[in-house]
Amino acid sequence: MKKIISLFLAVLSLISILSINTFAQEKTLDSTLVIENNIIDEVYGLYNTNNNSDVSVLSTGLITSKFLKLSKTTDKLIITAKTICVTDVKKCGFTYVKLQRLINGTWTDYTTYCYYDQYSEATSKIFSKTISAPKGYTYRVVCEHYAEKTKLLVFKDTETSYNVTSSLAF
Repeated sequence: MKKIISLFLAVLSLISILSINTFAQEKTLDSTLVIENNIIDEVYGLYNTNNNSDVSVLSTGLITSKFLKLSKTTDKLIITAKTICVTDVKKCGFTYVKLQRLINGTWTDYTTYCYYDQYSEATSKIFSKTISAPKGYTYRVVCEHYAEKTKLLVFKDTETSYNVTSSLAF
């Protein structure tokens, strides 16, 4: 029985390694590079930070860096967001990331990304999405960066930080 279980675990490990390699190969395709080379314009988060010295005095110190960008090509919008946290953080990412468009002077949500997988059990999280949005509108991206650290197995220390890009005509 132990041999059967060992064989099953070995096959399962092999399958997971092959799927990881396949995913890594897909990520190295030139499509991302082609899109990045065709960027016409881009706007950045008004509250982007580079390191600890740029983080707000009101923060709890869990988020060390945050970044938000909206780019456009001739036919696509590209959202890029990044949250970087201190080393003992258990959840790092975003509460939400929203692409908004200006309609009659009011910002309205065009798309919202707030799934559970916008967090990672790591010290950083990168969110990237390419969107075919309707032309003729002005767009912006809003997000809330998120960090969580467990204290004493029961209590949680969390930090959220709002970010928004300038507007971008598309």
